[in-house]
Amino acid sequence: MSRRSFLAAGASTVLVAGAAGCDSGGGDDTAAGVSLLALVPEDDTTPIHAAAVRRFNKSPARAGAEATAGLRGAPASSYARALETALDGDRGPDLLFTWGAGAIRVAAEEHRLVDLYDLTEDHPEFGERLLPGVLEGCAVNHRPFGIPVRGTRPVVLFYHRALFADLGLAPPATWSDLKKAEARLRAADVVPLALAGSDPAAGARWLEYLVDRIGGPEVAERVRSGDNSAWNDRAVVRAAQEIVSLLDRGSFGADGGAAGTDSGAVDLLARGRAGLLLAESAQHAEFAGRFPGFTERNLGWVPFPTIEDGKGKRGSLLGTPAGCLTMSARTVNRLAAVALLKEFTGTAHSEALLRAGEVPVTTTAAKLLGHAPYPEFARFQYDLVQKAPTYTLSWERAVHPAWRGPLRTEVGDLFAGRSTAREFSGAMGDVELPVAQ
Repeated sequence: MSRRSFLAAGASTVLVAGAAGCDSGGGDDTAAGVSLLALVPEDDTTPIHAAAVRRFNKSPARAGAEATAGLRGAPASSYARALETALDGDRGPDLLFTWGAGAIRVAAEEHRLVDLYDLTEDHPEFGERLLPGVLEGCAVNHRPFGIPVRGTRPVVLFYHRALFADLGLAPPATWSDLKKAEARLRAADVVPLALAGSDPAAGARWLEYLVDRIGGPEVAERVRSGDNSAWNDRAVVRAAQEIVSLLDRGSFGADGGAAGTDSGAVDLLARGRAGLLLAESAQHAEFAGRFPGFTERNLGWVPFPTIEDGKGKRGSLLGTPAGCLTMSARTVNRLAAVALLKEFTGTAHSEALLRAGEVPVTTTAAKLLGHAPYPEFARFQYDLVQKAPTYTLSWERAVHPAWRGPLRTEVGDLFAGRSTAREFSGAMGDVELPVAQ
C-alpha cells in the first residue's frame, strides 16, 4: 500500500459514538459530530485513553484531519468477545485495542485490518518515539498491525529478598543457580516456585522461557508462525522434560501448583511461604496493593536465568510488549487515525501511564520514570525492554486462535502430571491450523 492510497480518505467520514468519553453501549455507531471511534477494554487505564482522546479533540491535528474522536468501552471480562464481534462486523470501530497478535491474526491475514508498515515508514516519528522491537507484539507474519498505547509487561522472576538472604542465596542468574536455590528452599520447608496451578498460562511461562533459553528465539518464532514441527524441536522436548523434573522434585509444591491462582501465588511469596514467582511485571501492582510493606522492603526481581549450554540470552524477554491499537480496513479517515495514534505515543500519555503504574515503551519515558509509584521497578522494566535482544509475545497471546485451546489443555496436562514431555510435544504437533482465506 502506497502512502497516497493509505492516507487518501477523501472528505467523507464514518460517524461513530462516544465523543465525550467512553460509551459502553452497543448501539449504532452514528452519533453526530464524531468521526473516529476506538474500542478499548473498560479497566483502570480507560480514563487515560479518554484523556488522550480529549487532547486530540482540542489539538490542531484534529482540525487538520477534520475529525472528532471518541471511545467505546467493553467490559474487560468480555472484551475478547467484543473485539471478535467488532472484527467480524460490517461496521464498527476504526481503531481496536488488542493485547497481542494472536487475537487479530485471522483478521489481519484476511485483510480486515490495515498493515501499518507504510504508516511507520511515512511517519518516522513513530519509530523515533518507540523502543526497538515493541511493534513485534502486534505483528502478524512480521508485518506491524498495531501501535503501542499501553505499558509493557515482561515476564520476570520475583523473589523474596529476606528469605534468600537468610538462606545465604543470591537471586539466580543461571539455571544451575535456580536449581541450587530450589533445593535449599525445599529443604527449609518453603515452596521453591509459587505457581498459579489452576491457570495453564502460569505454567506456560516456565515452558516458554525454557524453550527460549535452550533453543534461542528461532524456536519460539516457529511456534508463533504456526510451524507444527516446532513442537517436536529438541528445545521444546527438553524444556518439557525440565518441567517434569521440577514437578517430580515438588518444586511447585506438593500438588504441582500449591498457590492455585495468581493471587494465591502472590500471597505465598509475600508471606515467605514461597521463594520465587515467575509472573508478568503487572503482578507488581498486586504486591504493592496487598502487601505494601513487603513490596518496599523484600520484593526482589531479576530476569529469567540463562541455561549454561543453551542458545538463548538472559536479556531476551517474553511477555506482553505493549497493548496496541490496530486499524480496521473500514476506516475512512486514515489521516485522523494516524493523528490520534501519534497522541497515544506522546509525552503526556506516557506521563499518565507512569503515574498509573504502567511502564510505557516510548523513548521519552526514560526521563519520566521517576513519576512512577515504584521508580526502581519501573527503571528495571524499562531497561530490560530497551536492551532486550528479542522480546517475544507470550504464546497464549501470540499463537493462532486454533492453537490456543489445545495449548492450554496440553500445558495443563503436563503440569498436572497427566502427560510426559514427548506426549506434550506430540499432541501440540498434531494440531493442524486452518489455511488463511
